Amino acid sequence: MYKTSIRRGHSLFALLSGFFFLFFFSSSVLASPEELEAVRQQVRNKGARWQADETSISKLPAEQRLMRLGFRKESFSVPEGAAVLSATPAAGTTMPTALNYNNDSYVTQIRDQGNCGSCWAFATTAALESQYLMSTKGVGWSTLDLSEQILLSCSNAGNCSDGGYIDLASDFIQSTGLPPASCYAYTEADWTSGPDSPCSGAACTYWQSDTYSIKGWKWVATNSPTADILKSTLNTYGPLVTSMNIYADFYYYKEGVYSYSYGSYQGAHIIEIIGYDDNENCFIVKNSWGDGWGESEPGSVTARGFFRIDYDQIDKIVQFGYYTAAYEGYKGAQNDCAYSLSPESVSVAYSGGYAYVTVSSQPGCSWKAVSNVNWIKAVSGAKGTGEGTLRYYVSANSTSYSRTGALTIAGQTFTVTQAVKRHSFRRWW
Repeated sequence: MYKTSIRRGHSLFALLSGFFFLFFFSSSVLASPEELEAVRQQVRNKGARWQADETSISKLPAEQRLMRLGFRKESFSVPEGAAVLSATPAAGTTMPTALNYNNDSYVTQIRDQGNCGSCWAFATTAALESQYLMSTKGVGWSTLDLSEQILLSCSNAGNCSDGGYIDLASDFIQSTGLPPASCYAYTEADWTSGPDSPCSGAACTYWQSDTYSIKGWKWVATNSPTADILKSTLNTYGPLVTSMNIYADFYYYKEGVYSYSYGSYQGAHIIEIIGYDDNENCFIVKNSWGDGWGESEPGSVTARGFFRIDYDQIDKIVQFGYYTAAYEGYKGAQNDCAYSLSPESVSVAYSGGYAYVTVSSQPGCSWKAVSNVNWIKAVSGAKGTGEGTLRYYVSANSTSYSRTGALTIAGQTFTVTQAVKRHSFRRWW
């Protein structure tokens, strides 16, 4: 960024640099019509079954397109000994020729991850939401919205700039769970450690007491999936979390059954499989790029944001279905966090002053202190995670009566009772 005042000798250089930046930026945006035509031509040449057009994603500059991806595939491997489902269909098993969980109201609204590589958080959250809706027979599908931001800020499973991992996010969903999005709306704030990390910014300071979680999860396929395995697992467990490689033509996907046609490799992406259709030879998938991209699907959620992809893209360079995870049922609300205060109450002199209270809880359980009176103020350590010490200040009591106030810390009440100043009276008789 240029300083407000530029030395005269550098003004021409700055001006030319500015023109170059504008030209380069404009060129990167204006290049999309030519790229779109190249994609359309290759779709026609290959007889692909989908339509390409300008979308909300294709219109983005190249660097912002890349921000919509977020699976650290190059640095990922399934740990040795990890549980993998035996999902091969049994001999003689007959599966339905089509399945779409959106028809059953087991799919939530289309979300938008924005300029953040948080697809891993959106896909795993979507799968958790689907597990909950399966437990309610679809009741609440239109309003259910769980917090992807908790995964992004609190799980240490990934971030915006580098992306994240299916397994770490799924472990967090099983062990801790997610609260409603109203507890922490999506802000693209990355995970960092410490009491002032983005995780401590949740509106519900003890959100762990009201979370949605799963009973467990397992890998369905790692790097050798088949269409039959994925279809069988969809029928048994419900919507699945999976990954795919993204090429430049996918940004222009408008509708139809996608297959790679044109463009360079962009990165790996994580999404939710919600069904399949043998008549069209394709899987049905929910994306997290908003409703300005993709097609709509029959069922409860009518917005655009879905896509269909050919079965044969499993074996092609797209590698659809690699690292697929199945969730094993909704576990329900849980509260694994217990809080205690030491001391639980205190009596102070009328003059007031500084004092301390110790907060105890399990690692990862966050808390915040809130005063219900203006004469008790938290000075330091007003929020934290796990064990912590809060320093507070009590103002001098200038009233003619004793008074009681409190600090509420993670649902626990720390009571402060303050004495009144005693006045001495001289006898005049």
